[in-house]
Amino acid sequence: MGKLSETELKALIKGGETNTVELKLAAPRAVDLAERLCGMANARGGIVIIGVEDSTHKVVGVPDERIGETMDVVLRAARQVIKPELVLDPPEPEVYVLAGKRLLVVTIPPTDGPVYQAGGIFWVRQGTQTRALTMTELSEMIYDRGLRDWELEPTYNATMEDIDLEKVRAFIARRSASARQSGRFKNIDRSLIGMRCAIEVSSGTIVPTNAGILFFGHSPQDHIPQSEVVCVLFRETVGASRYADRKIVTGTLQDLVDGTEAFLNRYIAVGARVEGWKRIDIPEYSIEVLREAVINAVVHRDYSRRGERVRVFYYPDRVEVHSPGLLLPGITVEQMQRGEVQSKLRNPVLAGLLSDIPGYIEQIGSGVRFMLDETKRMELPAPQFREMSEFIVTFQKAPALRTPEPPLQHQGGTLWEEHEDSFPEVVVQDRRAEQVEKRLIQALHYVQEHGFITNGIYRQLTGVTDRTAHRDLEKLVERGRLKGTGQRAARRYVLA
Repeated sequence: MGKLSETELKALIKGGETNTVELKLAAPRAVDLAERLCGMANARGGIVIIGVEDSTHKVVGVPDERIGETMDVVLRAARQVIKPELVLDPPEPEVYVLAGKRLLVVTIPPTDGPVYQAGGIFWVRQGTQTRALTMTELSEMIYDRGLRDWELEPTYNATMEDIDLEKVRAFIARRSASARQSGRFKNIDRSLIGMRCAIEVSSGTIVPTNAGILFFGHSPQDHIPQSEVVCVLFRETVGASRYADRKIVTGTLQDLVDGTEAFLNRYIAVGARVEGWKRIDIPEYSIEVLREAVINAVVHRDYSRRGERVRVFYYPDRVEVHSPGLLLPGITVEQMQRGEVQSKLRNPVLAGLLSDIPGYIEQIGSGVRFMLDETKRMELPAPQFREMSEFIVTFQKAPALRTPEPPLQHQGGTLWEEHEDSFPEVVVQDRRAEQVEKRLIQALHYVQEHGFITNGIYRQLTGVTDRTAHRDLEKLVERGRLKGTGQRAARRYVLA
């Protein structure tokens, strides 16, 4: 991060504390400061400005005789208290002069891999507070950053009887034929261990790994229920109403890809234009590109996130592929949008196995580039990539085939609002139902843009009471559009 200008520093102070900014009148003890630095590093990074009163944003400054001592506290917190050592950017606090007062600015970069702890606790910044990560959150963070290989872990409560040996033999026969090593795979158990689809545990028993169950299991979802793919068709662009069609795709990794492709093929329409005497087909979407997005989702998703599934939403104007987990450190949405993606795999065993079957992964690491090139060749809108609490790829429908969405019936008029009591009860009820639907659409728009919504945010958006907000949001949960986590006061809603 470059040096802040005076205008930028003033703006940060004026904005007060946020999830990436903390204001301190003076440096606390090294152990207390370490918690703050650790929490920011494990979240999105941030800046600590020392010499500013938090409650008033008044610039007080750090006395000249305390500058050296304050720097020492910061460096001791980062280098000695936090484990592993936290490297600041720049490596030492910077001194700024504002309104004649000297401030110390500490810049904490977001972590590119390690999960930091201080005092034996893993901290995270949430809003303006620093709190301890729960075991579930810590586990997710470790997997998100590629620090553990979920696919190589033994599958809970699974035995080799859960592996379909016919699938294994067919795969081995195909692989050995292509490699001309027909005598290499005679012992199936040893072959599975070699492919990292099985592992010998401490008792000497051979058991399947998660990769083995996903690729060769009789019924993978019996052991890994989050591995299914949920496909949903909506008749309107927000998806506030109940779905028009829904399919849960199960089976092995190959089955997931093929079943999802079949669902998409059922609804993709092909239009046409005539140039001279020639008919030119205009598909809504490229099925090859959508298939590639699905392959990327099922291969590269974070399977450690229990209860989270790959979801494919088919709207009238777009298709969205939602993949649980965040991008691995070192890969950004901006890089993906430009097609400058490093070949960095969360599940390299699954990717390698699928690449040995023709028609799935032609070249590992080229999927994003293929999607960008193919949509450009077909004169379709380029895919859009987003990262919120999950990774989302959006494909817009071919512009030539878009049709305006019909407006809601009974669009709002002041006459109804002012004289509602004079209308028959059925009309009043219809009017109220319409107002609820409009609010639900607002909620879904917000979630699609920000990744989540809470009761408090919904009340600010719509002006309803706490009770009404809870009822409305739970209605979207009942419809299968949102899922809620946490209890009433701290409940968060994300796309289901």
